[in-house]
Amino acid sequence: MKLTGLAAALFPVLLLAQSHGNPKNFTITGKIKGLAENAQVYLSSLNEQDTLASTSVKGGTFVLKGKVDDVDSRFLHLPSVNQRLVLFIGSDNIDITSDVSDWPSTKISGSASQKDYEDFLQYVRPLNDYVGYYRNSLQQATSTASRDSLAIMLNTSYGIWQGAIDRFIAQKKNSPVSALLLAYAYDTDPNKDAKIFESRLTSLGPVAQENKYAKNLQEALNSDKIGAVGTKALDFTQNDVNGKPVSLSQFKGKYVLVDFWASWCGPCRRENPTVVAAYNEFKEKNFTVLGVSLDQQKDNWLQAIKADKLSWTHVSDLQYWNNEAARLYHVQSIPFNMLIDPDGMIIGKNLRGEELINKLKAILK
Repeated sequence: MKLTGLAAALFPVLLLAQSHGNPKNFTITGKIKGLAENAQVYLSSLNEQDTLASTSVKGGTFVLKGKVDDVDSRFLHLPSVNQRLVLFIGSDNIDITSDVSDWPSTKISGSASQKDYEDFLQYVRPLNDYVGYYRNSLQQATSTASRDSLAIMLNTSYGIWQGAIDRFIAQKKNSPVSALLLAYAYDTDPNKDAKIFESRLTSLGPVAQENKYAKNLQEALNSDKIGAVGTKALDFTQNDVNGKPVSLSQFKGKYVLVDFWASWCGPCRRENPTVVAAYNEFKEKNFTVLGVSLDQQKDNWLQAIKADKLSWTHVSDLQYWNNEAARLYHVQSIPFNMLIDPDGMIIGKNLRGEELINKLKAILK
């Protein structure tokens, strides 16, 4: 199978994080018909910033030897013929046979991980492309009939893709490529169901668990779980309008809507009447609001509180998007809110308009 540099397009930011493990020795022996004598050959990291080994062709053959930190994908560069191959290797003895006039016939042997990687590229990854195709088509559909049809195709293709993920990792529990697949799937999945991916991750064997992709995915899952519905709210403390420190934990025992907003945020100001209505209707039923402002100017913040009649507790460190509470919860846009129960558990997120009112009616009967 021909594995050119095009395969590298599948690697999102999550997958390119660096890792450092125990050095592993590798040997790559290549017999490629048509390579000129003394032509340069070298192996690089996927980001091409590090050259791991280099040599030149002698009698149509080259031998590359070196060390790598982990089992991972690397580029084998053949600049004299403007080609490169993707090799998924660790401490392996790789044999490559090919012909510069027939790259699709290239054969790579000696690495079980390479074979798993080829299976991933050929049989599993394309299924995600189908999901993306139907998702984009659904977004562009102009008629009800086409939207209904495409929604069915999207759900079907998504189910097939998810099934392929589970089958692949069930068959290759100890393959580092299974960890790669999970990291890739999580990075490209708009749903990002942390529970599902965490279950898949824990099902991997110890070899795959130690791979950098598994470790990077676990870090991403830990980060993404912050502020997720069903998780414990993290405490923070900021000063109120009078400069007095107020902590989220002070509201334990109440239902509290933590509302991230700012005086300069038009959508926030338009949403404020709904929050006011919710506060006025339920404030006598063990409910309150804690406003967290991303303002920089205190006067503007205070004027907006007064103008919009926001008669609950407000806090801010006046650090704009560097607001520590916003950064703690990875707030990327405002308005943004979280509904927290008396035990400090997040039970709702980004509740707007009637959705907020209906949620409070359901829990505050």
